[in-house]
Amino acid sequence: MNFSEQLKTGLQLNTQILASIIFIALSGHTVLSAQRGGASQASLQDYKARIPLMRAQISIITNSAQISAERIMEKPAALLNVPYWEQPSVAEELLNRAGGLALALPTIERAADATDRDVVLLSVRSWDQDGTNAVKLVNEYRKKGWFVNLFASRIGCPTNLVVDAFIDNGAPSPGKEQGRINVLANATLGWMWCCEYTSAMTRKGKIPGILMSVGLPEGDAYNQPIQSREGRHFMGTCSTPIPAGELAEKYLHRVETLVADLESAPRQKQIKKASDIIAKRMKAGKTVGLAGVGHLILFEAELDNQAPWKGFSGVAIQQGQTVPFLKPGDLLMWIAYSGGLNSKYCNFASAIKKSQLDVISSFTADPRSPVDNGEVKPLAHIDQTWAIGDSEIPLPCPPGRMAPISGLNSVLIQRMLDDEVAARLAR
Repeated sequence: MNFSEQLKTGLQLNTQILASIIFIALSGHTVLSAQRGGASQASLQDYKARIPLMRAQISIITNSAQISAERIMEKPAALLNVPYWEQPSVAEELLNRAGGLALALPTIERAADATDRDVVLLSVRSWDQDGTNAVKLVNEYRKKGWFVNLFASRIGCPTNLVVDAFIDNGAPSPGKEQGRINVLANATLGWMWCCEYTSAMTRKGKIPGILMSVGLPEGDAYNQPIQSREGRHFMGTCSTPIPAGELAEKYLHRVETLVADLESAPRQKQIKKASDIIAKRMKAGKTVGLAGVGHLILFEAELDNQAPWKGFSGVAIQQGQTVPFLKPGDLLMWIAYSGGLNSKYCNFASAIKKSQLDVISSFTADPRSPVDNGEVKPLAHIDQTWAIGDSEIPLPCPPGRMAPISGLNSVLIQRMLDDEVAARLAR
């Protein structure tokens, strides 16, 4: 069976099969939740229910990633295109990330360098929202000769859509309400694809340029050569071939450990304490801001929330200035990155302090340095649990690891808080 036939067979799962998988996944979660003495947040349940469906996509991912890698190895000037404003959250997650592919960049940034052997990664937040535009984009890309990898829901897919590789995010309906979980599933599948693209190259004795965290002392020096126009096409040698499907499975297993942590008693206690404070403020008619840094969270903070947050992008907070949209005495839910409220590039804590805001924080601890919150003392804190260096999946060749989990961690916390706060406000 050739790839086209295998792809067609794999994609023609009917809705009864999908419904059965979803039912089994949700049923299993219900049993586990009952054993724990209570269900976790609906958004976490919904995302967890997608995991068996995402695992079922591994063979399609490995095949499409291998064809994509072979196209680019045959024509090293070819590009890996990730359209930006057409899918801002997923693009922000996959582009210029620690553990991500150096070759992946927005189409618009290098249109003059496009070839007829390019590869594109495109996702659909929901068919009800983005279906018409997605069909238009796919048709444009295919006319250019590009190999189109689409991450979207099989249910609700337009009948006139033709792509080279369709990777199903497992949504149970095409509706806009699925967007908040679809974007998480699309990003997860995107990282699985990047892992398999890398492993496909190792089976040909190569490895693509993979970025290292700028939070590591050697990160900037390592990244600089492969972030140049020519350097992004870098392919190194790797004498250890990685079997097809191995890295995607490892990434999905890491996702499962993340979900288990978010379901754990310590994390649930933190989520619920923060939600109590936030809901009390909202009930009193106070403004509660929601923002963060760390790629995926940048756009998601203001999208598809149920509670009345004032969501905005964390990059709107500039060094030495006040926090926009909020006034003294307001509360800010700040989903940061690692080691505290600040980043390597901006002292967010000084802006929060200058604005006279109360704050609830969320970040992962950095054992190499003390937390520096600029004398801002959070009312509550929610731990993120990902490794410093922000690359989780081991590689046999430099830089040694790829594929972050932090973006998923931060947005899952956002969605879980939103569920909890909305439930309290509805009582």
